[in-house]
Amino acid sequence: MTRHFKLTLMSGVAVAAVMAAGTANATNGYFSNGYGTASKGMSGAGAAMSLDTQATMLNPAGMYALGNRLDVGIALFSPRRSVTIERGTGTGAGFFDANAGGKTKSDSEWFAIPSFGVNFDYGDYSLGLTVSANGGMNTDYKKTIFNGGTSGKTGIDLAQMFVGATYARKVNDSNTFGITPTFAVQRFKAVGLQGFAGISNDAGRLTDRGYSYSYGYGVRLGWMTELSDAVTVGASYQTRTYMTKFSKYAGLFAEGGDFDVPPVVTLGTAVKATDKLTVALDYKRIFYGSVKAIANSHNANAQANQFKLGGNTGSGFGWDDVDVFKLGAEYDVDDALTVRGGASYSTAPFEDTETMFNILAPATVQVELSMGATYKINAAHEVGIAVTRAFGNDITGDGNVNHSTNTVKLDMDQYDVDVGYTYNF
Repeated sequence: MTRHFKLTLMSGVAVAAVMAAGTANATNGYFSNGYGTASKGMSGAGAAMSLDTQATMLNPAGMYALGNRLDVGIALFSPRRSVTIERGTGTGAGFFDANAGGKTKSDSEWFAIPSFGVNFDYGDYSLGLTVSANGGMNTDYKKTIFNGGTSGKTGIDLAQMFVGATYARKVNDSNTFGITPTFAVQRFKAVGLQGFAGISNDAGRLTDRGYSYSYGYGVRLGWMTELSDAVTVGASYQTRTYMTKFSKYAGLFAEGGDFDVPPVVTLGTAVKATDKLTVALDYKRIFYGSVKAIANSHNANAQANQFKLGGNTGSGFGWDDVDVFKLGAEYDVDDALTVRGGASYSTAPFEDTETMFNILAPATVQVELSMGATYKINAAHEVGIAVTRAFGNDITGDGNVNHSTNTVKLDMDQYDVDVGYTYNF
């Protein structure tokens, strides 16, 4: 009981730490490139493996085989974002400030992102608690981008935290099931968007209102099947996470400030090629298109001269569903050292006709490579590291709002270094 009390207390401290930290770790749209140091070392693959307690974000069934353990981690994440604007002619050109031309970099480039998880083994089943984060819709331009802005800067900041309690059970010799009811918290603010007051349903709750918070819930379900001693397959489904509205930004997001977290489907397989080498292949689909605030096209809406910001069909970022493919491998060098590597490809979340609003959320990266390692100090203690490089990619469009001749180039590349510690008890 004393041990469980101490671990529960540590859980509370970890939750508070993540809430205070904020997040910005995007590669797959605004979702993280991976969860947990081990999975990140394989570019986020691992839906058919039991790697660490962040496994619940990939597949809750993976928690069962972890035993009694506690994981803490910290990621240093660096997204490098910029926008280059060539201001043209036409009625839509007026959306950009006269001094917005040329290349502008987003200022905030370093973020510290903690993670935490604990799992208790009860034989036929296990119970776990995991704290995880998403983010990446973050920009901090130290100038006025949009015409009419009065802040002297432009940008948005979105942070998401998920607290999941997992029940995982061995159904029979080959099958394992897991379920994770999840509580979610979001934090958001926007600055410098006063120029859109004329196309907002509620200009008083459009921009520069400070941070607004929303709260919600969802469920993650997972299954793993051992097809043979060498092959395991896994599948998981994360329901839509239903969130309360961002009340301070009811004039910005569609449906009066609604910003739910989209559902996710993940499929994976792990093949033990040799006694030392395991290869993992994952496919993930993120249904951004199901959330109007993310999916609604601002380009089409503006050209139709309707669908004001904040309305039930209000303009959004024009994001589509995203498909993600991940290939990873881990190799046991000896009893103490395991090394990992991986690659990931993600489809682009938006088309080049949707560049204007995505100045605020330039999620353009698609290809990444990762490497990592875990070292077992002894039976109780392990340390790990993962390094990820998301290569630069740009999306260039005509800023085609009301048939203007603007050109908007969005560019992003990323670095991520994740360090983790494990205590086996």
